[in-house]
Amino acid sequence: MILLSDIIVNDGDQWPMITGFNTDVGYNKKVYHVQTEDVAGDNPYVLTLLYQGGAIIARIKTNYGPPSPQKLSERQILELMERQHRKMILDLHSGKFAAVTGVESERTFAADILSSEKTFDQLILDYLAGQDPSSEKK
Repeated sequence: MILLSDIIVNDGDQWPMITGFNTDVGYNKKVYHVQTEDVAGDNPYVLTLLYQGGAIIARIKTNYGPPSPQKLSERQILELMERQHRKMILDLHSGKFAAVTGVESERTFAADILSSEKTFDQLILDYLAGQDPSSEKK
């Protein structure tokens, strides 16, 4: 389980560097690894990679540095990383990578889950408990 408190922040660079998230995801009897990291520097970006058996099968890269007129705060970078990491996991479970993984979606996820008010940790706990996060009524 990934907790925001487990993330290390390096304030020594021009842009703060946040080391990232790593999650092993079981899907249709296979284990995939999702890795999200902040790549600081003159042209910083957030990179999320999906691995199976050590091979990269998908990636998402989001630039957040210049020419942006405003520097992102550490909190904004963490939120970007969390959204991107969650999106990769949800894309895997929705069957988006079926052409690469060879497996279709094992269940349907609600389209609005990406904008869920639940935290990343709660979504993971819901998934591990075998619950459909969109079915819970408030």
